[in-house]
Amino acid sequence: MDPHIEIREASEADVPAISSFFLEMWRQSGPEAPGFAGATEEVIAEIAAPEAIRARIGGPSRRMFLAYLADSVVGFAATRTVGDQSIELAGVVVLDAMIGRGIGTPLVAAAVESARGHGFSLMTVSTETENERALRFYRARGFEVTGKSITTVEDTEVPVTDLERPL
Repeated sequence: MDPHIEIREASEADVPAISSFFLEMWRQSGPEAPGFAGATEEVIAEIAAPEAIRARIGGPSRRMFLAYLADSVVGFAATRTVGDQSIELAGVVVLDAMIGRGIGTPLVAAAVESARGHGFSLMTVSTETENERALRFYRARGFEVTGKSITTVEDTEVPVTDLERPL
């Protein structure tokens, strides 16, 4: 990992930086990028809104972990509780310009460590079935494919691969 990258759990103070990250991520990636099936400018604006970000951080059932380079967020991982012992890795996203610099792995590690610390025994994740890069990434971090399903994003059906790993 780049020695200038800092990984930490998100707090209220991070909301403006997270909002900027979402908008920059969309600018760099766009709607054709893996992981953005069904997304639109309106969806990204909703996700980047401060109230939406506040709903995803620091709560008992949702957490967000950030990768900072200087004063900018360059990646994040988010989790959400889905059961007494199960937690979902709801996403790992790194700016296109930062891919390959070892940012995703410590983000997943922070999410796993937090989940273990809160008593969870299983972590799940789903990714677009066609997103081979994400599938390789998750498998290399101990996730195993458990099946395939369809999810709907803004009225678009998206085939996804479901994975899990014991904690």
